[in-house]
Amino acid sequence: MRGKPSPPDIVRPVSSDRAGNPTLLACVGLVALETAGLLAAAVFFAVETVVATADDRTRAVLASVLTLLAAVGLALVTRGLHRGRRWARAPALVTNLLVLPVAWDLLRGGRAYVAVPLGLLAITVLVLLFRPAVDAALED
Repeated sequence: MRGKPSPPDIVRPVSSDRAGNPTLLACVGLVALETAGLLAAAVFFAVETVVATADDRTRAVLASVLTLLAAVGLALVTRGLHRGRRWARAPALVTNLLVLPVAWDLLRGGRAYVAVPLGLLAITVLVLLFRPAVDAALED
């Protein structure tokens, strides 16, 4: 007895060009690293909510919630890139373009130890997003 075939939009096997594509996997790994950084920031803000003074508590709660929402969104982008979805390139691109001015301001503020790695991470992801191997793998 045969079961119903699943619609191609719901279940799609990972093609061999995506499964063994080191450029795409590097891009996915770096975007996942950015997601982990956002989660760490959300945890930091949540802890600050507990230990903050009353006038800072609202700001810490808002920062924690917004950072957590951004982390969830970037996690979905990471998942989309890993599955080879073309739509995931645009939010990854915009996210990393927004990171560049943040890194620049951190550098101007004397925090090069944060700015340089953050800027290099964003530039690397931007370059990887436009590599031909990634373009070929994103075939939605």
